[in-house]
Amino acid sequence: MKNRIIALLCAIMIIPSICVAAKYEEDDLQEIIEDAIEWKDENDNPFYSIGTNSSNLYIIALNRMGNSCDYASYLSGLDGIAAGYGAEHNASDMQRTAIAVVASGGDPRNVGGRDLIADGVYYRDAVSPIDKEGVNGYSWALIALDAGDYDIPDWALKNRNDIISGILSHQNTNGSFDDDTYATAAAVTALAPYYYTSGAYTITRSETGQTLDLSPRDAVDKAIEYLSDSQTKDGDWGDLNSTAMTVIALSTMGINADGDDRFTAKKGTALDGLMMYKESDGGFSADLRNSDGEATSIALCAVVSHLRNSQGKAAIFNFRIGDTITFKTPVPAATAKASGSSSSSSATTKPKATAKASATVKPTATVKPLNTVQPKKTTAPKPSASPTPKPTKRPALVGPVEMPGPMPSPEPTAEPEKENANSSSKSNGAASASGIIAVLALCAVILIMYMKNNDKLSGLAKLLGLKKPVEDKPYKAKRHRKTEEHRRFETRQRYKNRRKYNNRRR
Repeated sequence: MKNRIIALLCAIMIIPSICVAAKYEEDDLQEIIEDAIEWKDENDNPFYSIGTNSSNLYIIALNRMGNSCDYASYLSGLDGIAAGYGAEHNASDMQRTAIAVVASGGDPRNVGGRDLIADGVYYRDAVSPIDKEGVNGYSWALIALDAGDYDIPDWALKNRNDIISGILSHQNTNGSFDDDTYATAAAVTALAPYYYTSGAYTITRSETGQTLDLSPRDAVDKAIEYLSDSQTKDGDWGDLNSTAMTVIALSTMGINADGDDRFTAKKGTALDGLMMYKESDGGFSADLRNSDGEATSIALCAVVSHLRNSQGKAAIFNFRIGDTITFKTPVPAATAKASGSSSSSSATTKPKATAKASATVKPTATVKPLNTVQPKKTTAPKPSASPTPKPTKRPALVGPVEMPGPMPSPEPTAEPEKENANSSSKSNGAASASGIIAVLALCAVILIMYMKNNDKLSGLAKLLGLKKPVEDKPYKAKRHRKTEEHRRFETRQRYKNRRKYNNRRR
């Protein structure tokens, strides 16, 4: 019993300190990245499926962690992909291809003679509604615009303000966008650079038809609250795509996905939830059984985005700042095995930054509209006690309010950094608390051993209810053996009683 008490107290005191210290180190994440790259090279080489989400996201991840690859060959392969986009394709597919062009060192405004920024963003409505697939069309349009900080001409059907208004109009009353976790995370990623810009937008909520004024900051705050509430006890959001996109959104906002209290569930953090989908072969799976290319690519983007945030780098889709992740040992270069071509793998250099075009080329298949759609007027935001928004050097855009473009700093917001600092201070506090717990556990073990040696554990067991107290019973003398006289007396008494009973029966 004494040994059981000692083991129980030691487990209670030591286990909490072990649980607090379980975090992913950079070496662990580097190993995860290397395994994913190795799996992609062996099972889903990007040059076999140029232009797909699997390949585009993989090229983006390679670029943002500074890995060498044959970007020139991939860029040349995108020429034919860009020419094939039509009204039947989702706008977000074209927009992600435009981001992959930037990652490959090209200009998305001239890919095989086509302007993907015009056809996929600000002139998309001439062919098909940009929000045909919901808020994702607006969100990835804004991400693609800000990837290279591209200007929008006066004759465009939609400017930045119209696109931001379109995103805000899809937010539901519960804080989600289109009641979908992936769409909510993508919207937060798109609105992150505008978190501190001034002005509210007069929008009509698509869920209820209600007209209201809504600022990007209020929308992002409510969306983050929704993401925190919808996290499962395992740390994920029900599927790989939603979990990976949420990690990207948190990192873009400067929130630690592996330590922030708002995103630490019962069994793990958001990063733990992402690692649930990692398979033993190094890839990631969407069905928790078999690794697949697209799942591995978006998971790789999420891990790279988390690492960039932890190292103080720019957001993963902010290509205006060309910083890369730094590792103690370089990550192996991705191989470039183009089918039937030996020259495609000759170059493995990082893409060079391209010069910004002086003028935007109009689409050749469409004509300039006679009347440009004018944005709706919005009211000025109500004064609040919040700090003054961070000023930007870029002049105001054409639209309902003065809305500067994405901020040039690596971190999109200042207050999220404070939140991150708070979360890091909480982590430091948790670490110090774990040290105190360990010291207390050691003291408890020493005290228990002392009590054991001095035979004082019985009182502790009685106090804990593990040992029942012994009742004080009065002393009773042992019965002596009956004498012969006693036995004769008892025999006579039984005989008399029997005779009385027999007489009564007569």
